[in-house]
Amino acid sequence: TQNGALWGLVRRTLPAEPSLADGSLILALVSILLAGTFTTLALLSPRPVIKPALGLLVVTAVVCNYFMTRYGVVIDTHMWVNVQHTNVREASELLSADLLRQLLLWAAVPMLLLWRVQVSSQAWGAEWGTRLLYLLIVWAVALTAVGLQYKHVSIWLRTHSEIAKYPNPFYPVGSAIKFAYRGLIAQASAGQFTLVGEDAVARETTGRPRRVVLVVGETARADHFALNGYARNTNPRMAALTGLVNFPHVSSCGTATAMSVPCMFSEVGRADFNREAAGNSDNLLDVIQRAEIDVLWRENNTGCQGVCVRVAVENLSLQTNQTLCRDGECMDEQLLSGLAQVFEQPSGDQLIVLHLLGSHGPAYYRRYPAAFRQFEPECRLDDAYRCDTDALVNSYDNTLLYTDHVLGELVARLEQHSDTHDTAMIYLSDHGESLGEHGMFLHGFPYKIAPPAQTHVPMLAWISPSMQSALALDMSCLETTRQQAYSHDNLFASVLGLFDVATAAYRADTDVFASCRGGS
Repeated sequence: TQNGALWGLVRRTLPAEPSLADGSLILALVSILLAGTFTTLALLSPRPVIKPALGLLVVTAVVCNYFMTRYGVVIDTHMWVNVQHTNVREASELLSADLLRQLLLWAAVPMLLLWRVQVSSQAWGAEWGTRLLYLLIVWAVALTAVGLQYKHVSIWLRTHSEIAKYPNPFYPVGSAIKFAYRGLIAQASAGQFTLVGEDAVARETTGRPRRVVLVVGETARADHFALNGYARNTNPRMAALTGLVNFPHVSSCGTATAMSVPCMFSEVGRADFNREAAGNSDNLLDVIQRAEIDVLWRENNTGCQGVCVRVAVENLSLQTNQTLCRDGECMDEQLLSGLAQVFEQPSGDQLIVLHLLGSHGPAYYRRYPAAFRQFEPECRLDDAYRCDTDALVNSYDNTLLYTDHVLGELVARLEQHSDTHDTAMIYLSDHGESLGEHGMFLHGFPYKIAPPAQTHVPMLAWISPSMQSALALDMSCLETTRQQAYSHDNLFASVLGLFDVATAAYRADTDVFASCRGGS
Protein backbone atom coordinates (compact mmCIF):
# COMPACT_ATOMS: atom_id res chain seq x y z
CA THR A 1 0.00 0.00 0.00
CA GLN A 2 2.97 2.35 0.51
CA ASN A 3 4.46 1.94 -2.96
CA GLY A 4 2.07 4.21 -4.81
CA ALA A 5 4.87 6.00 -6.66
CA LEU A 6 6.33 2.71 -7.87
CA TRP A 7 3.02 1.41 -9.21
CA GLY A 8 2.23 4.81 -10.68
CA LEU A 9 5.46 4.60 -12.68
CA VAL A 10 4.59 1.09 -13.85
CA ARG A 11 1.08 2.17 -14.86
CA ARG A 12 2.41 5.08 -16.94
CA THR A 13 4.67 2.77 -18.93
CA LEU A 14 1.96 0.26 -19.87
CA PRO A 15 -0.56 0.61 -22.70
CA ALA A 16 -4.18 1.55 -22.00
CA GLU A 17 -5.18 -2.06 -22.69
CA PRO A 18 -2.47 -4.25 -21.08
CA SER A 19 -1.64 -7.55 -22.75
CA LEU A 20 -1.15 -10.93 -21.08
CA ALA A 21 2.59 -10.26 -21.10
CA ASP A 22 1.98 -6.98 -19.26
CA GLY A 23 -0.04 -8.87 -16.64
CA SER A 24 2.87 -11.27 -16.20
CA LEU A 25 5.19 -8.28 -15.80
CA ILE A 26 3.07 -6.87 -12.96
CA LEU A 27 2.97 -10.31 -11.30
CA ALA A 28 6.75 -10.54 -11.56
CA LEU A 29 7.24 -7.08 -10.08
CA VAL A 30 4.87 -7.82 -7.19
CA SER A 31 6.72 -11.08 -6.51
CA ILE A 32 10.14 -9.40 -6.58
CA LEU A 33 8.96 -6.61 -4.27
CA LEU A 34 7.49 -9.09 -1.78
CA ALA A 35 10.60 -11.26 -1.90
CA GLY A 36 12.87 -8.28 -1.41
CA THR A 37 10.73 -7.01 1.47
CA PHE A 38 10.77 -10.39 3.21
CA THR A 39 14.53 -10.75 2.69
CA THR A 40 15.26 -7.36 4.22
CA LEU A 41 13.04 -8.00 7.22
CA ALA A 42 14.40 -11.51 7.71
CA LEU A 43 18.01 -10.31 7.74
CA LEU A 44 17.59 -7.07 9.66
CA SER A 45 14.93 -7.96 12.23
CA PRO A 46 16.21 -10.44 14.84
CA ARG A 47 13.56 -11.30 17.41
CA PRO A 48 14.63 -8.90 20.23
CA VAL A 49 14.22 -5.82 18.02
CA ILE A 50 11.67 -6.96 15.45
CA LYS A 51 8.80 -4.82 16.76
CA PRO A 52 10.72 -1.50 16.97
CA ALA A 53 12.35 -2.23 13.61
CA LEU A 54 9.01 -2.93 11.93
CA GLY A 55 7.44 0.13 13.55
CA LEU A 56 10.24 2.40 12.32
CA LEU A 57 10.00 0.95 8.80
CA VAL A 58 6.22 1.46 8.75
CA VAL A 59 6.50 5.14 9.73
CA THR A 60 9.34 5.65 7.24
CA ALA A 61 7.33 3.98 4.47
CA VAL A 62 4.25 6.15 5.09
CA VAL A 63 6.22 9.43 5.16
CA CYS A 64 8.27 8.55 2.08
CA ASN A 65 5.21 7.36 0.16
CA TYR A 66 3.43 10.62 0.97
CA PHE A 67 6.15 12.79 -0.54
CA MET A 68 6.88 10.40 -3.43
CA THR A 69 3.24 10.24 -4.53
CA ARG A 70 2.35 13.88 -3.84
CA TYR A 71 5.42 15.52 -5.39
CA GLY A 72 6.87 12.84 -7.66
CA VAL A 73 10.24 12.88 -5.88
CA VAL A 74 12.70 10.06 -5.30
CA ILE A 75 14.25 9.66 -1.84
CA ASP A 76 17.91 9.15 -2.75
CA THR A 77 21.16 10.40 -1.18
CA HIS A 78 20.78 13.82 -2.79
CA MET A 79 17.32 14.16 -1.25
CA TRP A 80 18.73 13.33 2.18
CA VAL A 81 21.26 16.13 1.65
CA ASN A 82 18.31 18.45 0.98
CA VAL A 83 16.59 17.24 4.15
CA GLN A 84 19.74 17.94 6.16
CA HIS A 85 19.83 21.53 4.92
CA THR A 86 16.09 22.24 5.21
CA ASN A 87 15.15 24.67 7.95
CA VAL A 88 11.98 24.72 10.04
CA ARG A 89 10.26 27.29 7.81
CA GLU A 90 10.81 25.23 4.64
CA ALA A 91 9.75 22.02 6.37
CA SER A 92 6.53 23.61 7.67
CA GLU A 93 5.41 24.29 4.09
CA LEU A 94 5.68 20.57 3.33
CA LEU A 95 3.74 19.35 6.37
CA SER A 96 -0.02 19.05 6.16
CA ALA A 97 -3.12 17.58 7.74
CA ASP A 98 -3.15 15.00 4.95
CA LEU A 99 0.25 13.69 6.08
CA LEU A 100 -1.07 13.40 9.64
CA ARG A 101 -4.10 11.46 8.40
CA GLN A 102 -1.84 9.12 6.43
CA LEU A 103 0.29 8.49 9.53
CA LEU A 104 -2.74 7.80 11.69
CA LEU A 105 -4.30 5.41 9.17
CA TRP A 106 -1.29 3.56 7.79
CA ALA A 107 1.20 3.80 10.67
CA ALA A 108 -0.55 4.27 14.02
CA VAL A 109 -3.19 1.56 13.49
CA PRO A 110 -0.74 -1.10 12.17
CA MET A 111 1.69 -0.32 15.02
CA LEU A 112 -1.04 -0.81 17.61
CA LEU A 113 -1.87 -4.18 16.07
CA LEU A 114 1.83 -5.04 15.83
CA TRP A 115 2.37 -4.44 19.54
CA ARG A 116 -0.44 -6.89 20.37
CA VAL A 117 1.24 -9.71 18.47
CA GLN A 118 3.15 -12.17 20.62
CA VAL A 119 6.54 -13.13 19.17
CA SER A 120 7.21 -16.80 19.81
CA SER A 121 10.52 -17.81 21.31
CA GLN A 122 12.71 -20.19 19.28
CA ALA A 123 16.25 -21.40 19.50
CA TRP A 124 18.68 -19.40 17.38
CA GLY A 125 19.27 -22.21 14.89
CA ALA A 126 15.59 -23.05 14.50
CA GLU A 127 14.64 -19.40 14.03
CA TRP A 128 17.14 -18.78 11.25
CA GLY A 129 16.42 -22.13 9.68
CA THR A 130 12.74 -21.18 9.40
CA ARG A 131 13.63 -17.83 7.90
CA LEU A 132 15.93 -19.45 5.36
CA LEU A 133 13.17 -21.85 4.32
CA TYR A 134 10.72 -18.99 3.77
CA LEU A 135 13.38 -17.07 1.85
CA LEU A 136 13.84 -19.97 -0.52
CA ILE A 137 10.08 -20.22 -1.05
CA VAL A 138 9.46 -16.52 -1.76
CA TRP A 139 12.41 -16.25 -4.14
CA ALA A 140 11.38 -19.43 -5.92
CA VAL A 141 7.96 -17.86 -6.51
CA ALA A 142 9.53 -14.59 -7.68
CA LEU A 143 11.96 -16.28 -10.08
CA THR A 144 9.15 -18.42 -11.47
CA ALA A 145 7.04 -15.29 -12.10
CA VAL A 146 9.97 -13.68 -13.90
CA GLY A 147 10.69 -16.81 -15.91
CA LEU A 148 7.14 -16.96 -17.28
CA GLN A 149 7.82 -13.83 -19.36
CA TYR A 150 11.58 -13.41 -19.00
CA LYS A 151 12.12 -11.61 -22.29
CA HIS A 152 9.35 -9.07 -21.68
CA VAL A 153 10.30 -8.52 -18.03
CA SER A 154 14.05 -8.19 -18.69
CA ILE A 155 13.58 -5.72 -21.55
CA TRP A 156 11.14 -3.64 -19.50
CA LEU A 157 13.53 -3.53 -16.54
CA ARG A 158 16.43 -2.45 -18.75
CA THR A 159 14.30 0.21 -20.41
CA HIS A 160 12.95 1.52 -17.10
CA SER A 161 15.98 1.06 -14.86
CA GLU A 162 14.88 4.07 -12.79
CA ILE A 163 12.38 1.78 -11.05
CA ALA A 164 15.26 0.60 -8.86
CA LYS A 165 14.95 3.93 -7.01
CA TYR A 166 11.27 3.46 -6.10
CA PRO A 167 10.87 0.46 -3.73
CA ASN A 168 9.70 1.94 -0.45
CA PRO A 169 10.96 2.06 2.28
CA PHE A 170 14.07 0.12 1.34
CA TYR A 171 15.59 2.45 -1.24
CA PRO A 172 15.06 5.52 1.03
CA VAL A 173 16.52 3.65 4.02
CA GLY A 174 19.47 2.40 1.97
CA SER A 175 20.06 5.93 0.69
CA ALA A 176 19.99 7.25 4.26
CA ILE A 177 22.62 4.71 5.29
CA LYS A 178 24.76 5.64 2.28
CA PHE A 179 24.33 9.33 3.09
CA ALA A 180 25.42 8.78 6.71
CA TYR A 181 28.43 6.75 5.57
CA ARG A 182 29.53 9.53 3.21
CA GLY A 183 29.19 11.99 6.08
CA LEU A 184 31.51 9.91 8.23
CA ILE A 185 34.05 9.72 5.40
CA ALA A 186 33.82 13.49 4.94
CA GLN A 187 34.46 14.07 8.64
CA ALA A 188 37.46 11.73 8.55
CA SER A 189 39.02 13.76 5.72
CA ALA A 190 38.00 17.18 7.05
CA GLY A 191 41.58 18.23 7.64
CA GLN A 192 42.66 17.64 4.05
CA PHE A 193 41.86 21.08 2.64
CA THR A 194 42.54 21.71 -1.06
CA LEU A 195 43.75 25.13 -2.12
CA VAL A 196 42.64 26.38 -5.54
CA GLY A 197 44.14 29.30 -7.41
CA GLU A 198 46.98 29.89 -4.98
CA ASP A 199 48.66 31.96 -7.72
CA ALA A 200 45.63 34.25 -8.21
CA VAL A 201 46.76 37.80 -8.95
CA ALA A 202 44.59 40.87 -9.39
CA ARG A 203 44.66 42.79 -12.66
CA GLU A 204 46.85 45.82 -13.00
CA THR A 205 45.20 48.80 -11.35
CA THR A 206 44.63 50.70 -14.56
CA GLY A 207 41.22 52.11 -15.38
CA ARG A 208 38.27 52.26 -13.02
CA PRO A 209 37.41 49.66 -10.37
CA ARG A 210 34.99 46.93 -11.40
CA ARG A 211 31.85 45.90 -9.57
CA VAL A 212 30.09 42.63 -10.45
CA VAL A 213 26.88 41.48 -8.76
CA LEU A 214 26.29 37.76 -9.09
CA VAL A 215 22.65 36.84 -8.44
CA VAL A 216 22.09 33.21 -7.50
CA GLY A 217 18.50 32.44 -8.48
CA GLU A 218 16.29 29.85 -6.82
CA THR A 219 14.08 27.29 -8.59
CA ALA A 220 13.68 29.25 -11.84
CA ARG A 221 13.13 27.18 -14.99
CA ALA A 222 14.28 28.57 -18.32
CA ASP A 223 11.21 27.63 -20.33
CA HIS A 224 9.08 30.02 -18.25
CA PHE A 225 11.25 33.01 -19.13
CA ALA A 226 9.74 35.24 -21.82
CA LEU A 227 13.30 35.89 -23.03
CA ASN A 228 13.41 32.19 -23.97
CA GLY A 229 10.13 32.22 -25.89
CA TYR A 230 7.58 31.71 -23.11
CA ALA A 231 4.20 33.11 -24.13
CA ARG A 232 3.74 35.16 -20.95
CA ASN A 233 5.76 38.31 -20.39
CA THR A 234 7.61 37.21 -17.26
CA ASN A 235 10.67 39.39 -18.06
CA PRO A 236 9.44 42.93 -18.90
CA ARG A 237 12.26 44.71 -17.04
CA MET A 238 15.02 42.53 -18.47
CA ALA A 239 13.66 42.73 -22.00
CA ALA A 240 13.85 46.54 -21.87
CA LEU A 241 17.51 46.66 -20.85
CA THR A 242 20.33 47.69 -23.15
CA GLY A 243 23.44 45.59 -22.69
CA LEU A 244 21.57 42.44 -21.62
CA VAL A 245 22.70 39.03 -22.88
CA ASN A 246 20.37 36.07 -22.44
CA PHE A 247 21.83 32.56 -22.55
CA PRO A 248 18.94 30.28 -23.54
CA HIS A 249 20.66 26.87 -23.32
CA VAL A 250 22.09 26.46 -19.81
CA SER A 251 22.08 23.28 -17.72
CA SER A 252 22.28 23.13 -13.95
CA CYS A 253 24.79 21.11 -11.97
CA GLY A 254 22.09 19.48 -9.87
CA THR A 255 18.36 19.49 -9.23
CA ALA A 256 18.49 20.89 -5.69
CA THR A 257 20.16 23.83 -3.95
CA ALA A 258 22.33 21.67 -1.70
CA MET A 259 24.07 20.22 -4.74
CA SER A 260 23.86 23.00 -7.34
CA VAL A 261 25.09 25.96 -5.32
CA PRO A 262 28.42 24.48 -4.18
CA CYS A 263 28.86 22.91 -7.61
CA MET A 264 28.38 26.14 -9.57
CA PHE A 265 31.10 27.82 -7.47
CA SER A 266 33.45 24.85 -7.78
CA GLU A 267 36.43 24.65 -10.12
CA VAL A 268 35.91 20.97 -11.04
CA GLY A 269 32.52 21.04 -12.80
CA ARG A 270 29.56 18.66 -12.60
CA ALA A 271 31.25 15.57 -14.03
CA ASP A 272 33.81 15.42 -11.20
CA PHE A 273 31.93 17.25 -8.49
CA ASN A 274 31.72 15.73 -5.02
CA ARG A 275 29.85 17.69 -2.37
CA GLU A 276 31.92 16.36 0.51
CA ALA A 277 35.19 17.18 -1.25
CA ALA A 278 33.89 20.65 -2.16
CA GLY A 279 33.39 21.38 1.52
CA ASN A 280 37.13 20.88 2.02
CA SER A 281 38.25 22.95 -0.94
CA ASP A 282 38.53 26.52 -2.12
CA ASN A 283 35.83 27.80 -4.46
CA LEU A 284 35.33 30.76 -6.77
CA LEU A 285 34.85 33.21 -3.90
CA ASP A 286 38.11 32.16 -2.29
CA VAL A 287 40.06 32.64 -5.51
CA ILE A 288 38.47 36.04 -6.10
CA GLN A 289 39.24 37.13 -2.55
CA ARG A 290 42.83 35.86 -2.85
CA ALA A 291 43.23 38.26 -5.78
CA GLU A 292 42.49 41.08 -3.32
CA ILE A 293 38.98 41.69 -4.63
CA ASP A 294 36.37 42.57 -2.01
CA VAL A 295 33.75 39.80 -1.69
CA LEU A 296 30.37 39.98 0.06
CA TRP A 297 27.60 37.36 0.21
CA ARG A 298 24.08 38.69 0.92
CA GLU A 299 21.67 35.92 1.93
CA ASN A 300 17.88 35.67 1.64
CA ASN A 301 17.57 31.91 1.38
CA THR A 302 18.46 29.02 3.68
CA GLY A 303 22.23 29.43 3.51
CA CYS A 304 25.15 29.38 1.11
CA GLN A 305 25.77 25.60 1.37
CA GLY A 306 29.30 26.18 2.63
CA VAL A 307 30.33 28.42 -0.26
CA CYS A 308 30.58 31.67 1.74
CA VAL A 309 32.23 30.41 4.95
CA ARG A 310 35.48 32.31 4.30
CA VAL A 311 34.04 35.62 3.03
CA ALA A 312 31.95 38.41 4.52
CA VAL A 313 28.24 37.52 4.88
CA GLU A 314 25.08 39.51 5.53
CA ASN A 315 21.99 37.42 6.29
CA LEU A 316 19.03 39.58 5.32
CA SER A 317 16.51 36.74 5.67
CA LEU A 318 16.55 37.40 9.43
CA GLN A 319 15.46 41.03 9.14
CA THR A 320 12.16 42.40 10.48
CA ASN A 321 11.25 44.80 7.71
CA GLN A 322 7.46 45.11 8.11
CA THR A 323 6.94 45.78 4.41
CA LEU A 324 9.11 43.02 2.95
CA CYS A 325 9.27 40.41 5.73
CA ARG A 326 6.55 38.23 7.25
CA ASP A 327 6.21 34.78 8.82
CA GLY A 328 9.95 34.47 9.30
CA GLU A 329 11.01 35.18 5.72
CA CYS A 330 11.64 38.20 3.50
CA MET A 331 10.85 39.15 -0.08
CA ASP A 332 13.90 39.33 -2.32
CA GLU A 333 13.82 43.13 -2.52
CA GLN A 334 15.25 42.97 0.99
CA LEU A 335 18.56 42.09 -0.68
CA LEU A 336 18.61 45.57 -2.23
CA SER A 337 18.23 47.37 1.10
CA GLY A 338 21.45 49.02 2.18
CA LEU A 339 23.09 48.18 -1.13
CA ALA A 340 24.03 51.81 -1.77
CA GLN A 341 26.08 51.80 1.44
CA VAL A 342 27.75 48.55 0.37
CA PHE A 343 28.68 50.12 -2.95
CA GLU A 344 30.35 53.03 -1.21
CA GLN A 345 32.54 51.04 1.18
CA PRO A 346 35.42 49.61 -0.90
CA SER A 347 37.57 51.58 -3.28
CA GLY A 348 38.75 48.69 -5.46
CA ASP A 349 37.18 45.82 -7.39
CA GLN A 350 34.13 44.23 -5.77
CA LEU A 351 32.09 41.03 -6.14
CA ILE A 352 28.71 40.91 -4.43
CA VAL A 353 26.61 37.74 -4.41
CA LEU A 354 22.85 37.98 -3.84
CA HIS A 355 21.21 34.66 -2.94
CA LEU A 356 17.52 34.92 -3.80
CA LEU A 357 14.60 33.05 -2.28
CA GLY A 358 13.22 33.32 -5.81
CA SER A 359 10.59 30.76 -6.77
CA HIS A 360 11.09 28.29 -3.94
CA GLY A 361 8.04 26.06 -3.57
CA PRO A 362 5.63 24.70 -2.80
CA ALA A 363 4.17 27.91 -1.36
CA TYR A 364 4.96 30.07 -4.41
CA TYR A 365 2.35 32.66 -3.42
CA ARG A 366 4.48 33.61 -0.40
CA ARG A 367 7.43 34.69 -2.59
CA TYR A 368 6.03 37.92 -4.08
CA PRO A 369 4.07 40.99 -2.92
CA ALA A 370 0.42 41.55 -3.80
CA ALA A 371 1.43 44.01 -6.52
CA PHE A 372 2.84 41.13 -8.56
CA ARG A 373 -0.30 38.99 -8.65
CA GLN A 374 -0.51 39.53 -12.37
CA PHE A 375 -1.36 35.97 -13.40
CA GLU A 376 -4.56 34.81 -11.71
CA PRO A 377 -6.20 32.87 -10.19
CA GLU A 378 -3.36 31.98 -7.83
CA CYS A 379 -2.65 28.82 -5.94
CA ARG A 380 -2.68 30.00 -2.33
CA LEU A 381 -2.10 26.63 -0.68
CA ASP A 382 1.11 25.18 0.73
CA ASP A 383 0.02 21.78 -0.63
CA ALA A 384 0.78 22.68 -4.24
CA TYR A 385 -0.53 19.42 -5.67
CA ARG A 386 -4.04 20.26 -4.42
CA CYS A 387 -4.32 23.31 -6.66
CA ASP A 388 -5.59 23.41 -10.19
CA THR A 389 -2.60 23.19 -12.55
CA ASP A 390 -3.35 26.58 -14.12
CA ALA A 391 -3.49 28.27 -10.71
CA LEU A 392 -0.23 26.61 -9.68
CA VAL A 393 1.51 27.81 -12.83
CA ASN A 394 0.06 31.30 -12.34
CA SER A 395 1.61 31.56 -8.89
CA TYR A 396 4.93 30.24 -10.13
CA ASP A 397 5.00 32.71 -13.03
CA ASN A 398 4.26 35.54 -10.61
CA THR A 399 7.46 34.62 -8.73
CA LEU A 400 9.44 34.98 -11.97
CA LEU A 401 7.80 38.33 -12.66
CA TYR A 402 8.88 39.49 -9.21
CA THR A 403 12.44 38.21 -9.74
CA ASP A 404 12.51 40.21 -12.98
CA HIS A 405 11.52 43.30 -10.98
CA VAL A 406 14.26 42.70 -8.40
CA LEU A 407 16.86 42.32 -11.16
CA GLY A 408 15.60 45.47 -12.84
CA GLU A 409 15.93 47.42 -9.59
CA LEU A 410 19.43 46.02 -9.08
CA VAL A 411 20.57 47.15 -12.52
CA ALA A 412 19.12 50.61 -11.85
CA ARG A 413 21.23 50.85 -8.69
CA LEU A 414 24.33 49.72 -10.56
CA GLU A 415 23.68 52.39 -13.19
CA GLN A 416 23.49 55.03 -10.46
CA HIS A 417 27.14 54.29 -9.62
CA SER A 418 28.35 54.08 -13.21
CA ASP A 419 30.27 57.31 -12.79
CA THR A 420 32.79 55.61 -10.50
CA HIS A 421 32.75 51.89 -11.44
CA ASP A 422 32.58 49.57 -14.44
CA THR A 423 29.60 47.36 -13.56
CA ALA A 424 28.00 44.07 -14.54
CA MET A 425 25.30 41.71 -13.28
CA ILE A 426 25.04 37.95 -13.81
CA TYR A 427 21.87 36.04 -12.92
CA LEU A 428 21.94 32.24 -12.83
CA SER A 429 19.38 29.94 -11.24
CA ASP A 430 20.50 26.95 -9.19
CA HIS A 431 17.94 24.51 -10.66
CA GLY A 432 14.47 24.39 -12.15
CA GLU A 433 11.08 23.15 -10.97
CA SER A 434 8.42 20.64 -11.97
CA LEU A 435 4.87 21.99 -11.95
CA GLY A 436 2.84 18.81 -12.22
CA GLU A 437 4.11 17.52 -15.56
CA HIS A 438 3.90 13.70 -15.51
CA GLY A 439 2.74 13.90 -11.90
CA MET A 440 5.98 15.53 -10.73
CA PHE A 441 6.21 18.58 -8.48
CA LEU A 442 9.03 20.62 -6.96
CA HIS A 443 12.59 19.46 -7.68
CA GLY A 444 15.36 17.19 -6.41
CA PHE A 445 14.82 14.31 -8.84
CA PRO A 446 17.92 12.16 -9.62
CA TYR A 447 19.84 14.04 -12.30
CA LYS A 448 20.10 11.17 -14.80
CA ILE A 449 16.35 10.86 -15.06
CA ALA A 450 15.30 14.42 -14.09
CA PRO A 451 13.09 16.23 -16.62
CA PRO A 452 14.40 19.35 -18.38
CA ALA A 453 12.06 21.43 -16.20
CA GLN A 454 14.44 20.76 -13.29
CA THR A 455 17.79 21.08 -15.13
CA HIS A 456 17.26 23.74 -17.84
CA VAL A 457 17.90 27.03 -16.06
CA PRO A 458 17.93 30.72 -17.05
CA MET A 459 21.15 32.71 -17.22
CA LEU A 460 21.40 36.45 -17.92
CA ALA A 461 24.26 38.92 -18.02
CA TRP A 462 23.91 42.69 -18.01
CA ILE A 463 27.11 44.55 -18.86
CA SER A 464 27.37 48.32 -18.63
CA PRO A 465 28.84 50.28 -21.57
CA SER A 466 31.94 51.16 -19.56
CA MET A 467 32.49 47.48 -18.62
CA GLN A 468 32.07 46.50 -22.27
CA SER A 469 34.78 48.99 -23.13
CA ALA A 470 37.07 47.87 -20.29
CA LEU A 471 36.78 44.25 -21.43
CA ALA A 472 36.97 45.12 -25.14
CA LEU A 473 33.80 43.05 -25.38
CA ASP A 474 32.12 42.62 -28.77
CA MET A 475 28.39 42.47 -27.98
CA SER A 476 27.46 41.45 -31.53
CA CYS A 477 29.79 38.48 -31.11
CA LEU A 478 28.00 37.56 -27.87
CA GLU A 479 24.68 37.61 -29.71
CA THR A 480 26.01 34.64 -31.68
CA THR A 481 27.93 32.71 -29.01
CA ARG A 482 25.13 33.02 -26.44
CA GLN A 483 23.19 30.41 -28.41
CA GLN A 484 25.73 27.72 -27.52
CA ALA A 485 25.08 25.11 -24.85
CA TYR A 486 26.43 26.20 -21.47
CA SER A 487 26.13 25.01 -17.89
CA HIS A 488 26.98 25.88 -14.30
CA ASP A 489 30.51 24.75 -15.20
CA ASN A 490 30.99 28.04 -17.05
CA LEU A 491 30.42 30.31 -14.06
CA PHE A 492 33.85 29.87 -12.42
CA ALA A 493 35.97 31.07 -15.35
CA SER A 494 33.42 33.66 -16.53
CA VAL A 495 33.52 35.57 -13.24
CA LEU A 496 37.31 35.35 -13.05
CA GLY A 497 37.42 36.71 -16.60
CA LEU A 498 35.25 39.70 -15.76
CA PHE A 499 37.86 40.73 -13.18
CA ASP A 500 40.85 39.72 -15.31
CA VAL A 501 42.18 37.56 -12.47
CA ALA A 502 45.38 35.84 -13.54
CA THR A 503 45.59 32.25 -12.25
CA ALA A 504 46.27 28.75 -13.55
CA ALA A 505 42.76 27.85 -12.34
CA TYR A 506 41.28 30.07 -15.09
CA ARG A 507 40.27 28.25 -18.28
CA ALA A 508 39.38 30.51 -21.17
CA ASP A 509 37.50 27.74 -22.97
CA THR A 510 34.85 27.76 -20.20
CA ASP A 511 34.56 31.57 -19.99
CA VAL A 512 31.38 32.55 -21.86
CA PHE A 513 32.82 36.00 -22.62
CA ALA A 514 36.39 35.08 -23.59
CA SER A 515 35.90 34.41 -27.31
CA CYS A 516 34.26 37.83 -27.77
CA ARG A 517 36.90 39.90 -26.00
CA GLY A 518 39.40 41.94 -27.95
CA GLY A 519 42.67 40.08 -28.42
CA SER A 520 41.17 36.67 -27.53
